[in-house]
Amino acid sequence: MTANAPARTRRDRWADWAVVGTLAIALLLGWAVKTYAESQTSAFTDDEAGLTVRYPKNWLLRADEKLAFQALDPGSGEFNTTYQVRSWPIDATASVTPTLAAILNGASLARAPGTTAFRIFDIEEGEEIDEQPTMVSTYVYVVESSDLFTQRMPVVVMGLDIAMARGDQAYVFSLLASKDDFEDAEAAFQQFVKAAEIR
Repeated sequence: MTANAPARTRRDRWADWAVVGTLAIALLLGWAVKTYAESQTSAFTDDEAGLTVRYPKNWLLRADEKLAFQALDPGSGEFNTTYQVRSWPIDATASVTPTLAAILNGASLARAPGTTAFRIFDIEEGEEIDEQPTMVSTYVYVVESSDLFTQRMPVVVMGLDIAMARGDQAYVFSLLASKDDFEDAEAAFQQFVKAAEIR
């Protein structure tokens, strides 16, 4: 003999909808807080390079005498997603595209010796920024742990360099991220480059 289940009342159905509505509002609020936190930025200025950039507020600055700017995302996993900016003096009267291509080649040659399995995929013209031409380089390399007492898998790092010229200076903006994080990081990096102020 089975007991009859109590009939659901209108009040029960309203309670169910209230729970669903509360959950939807909580999810929307969580998304809004996350978006707000991610949109917060800090500014960094290098007067010598004539450069001001805005980077995510929770990222860590790391000084390097070879770089005008470097910041790392401490929450990005096995390899910290990194933004870098380098600057070089150039001949302002020279043709821009070959100059930028040569600079990207030089940047790759400088990076390769300190990495494992470095490979350049492409060097090509990029989209214009502020109506000025850019050159873009993509590459990949492997990072192995330097700690001999831990067992970690090597990390495949993908890189994107965007080179541009302003007057007698060339700037190379670099994104370095693990293969798994690269696609998500690229859109924010493009905005980082476009928002940079060069004097």
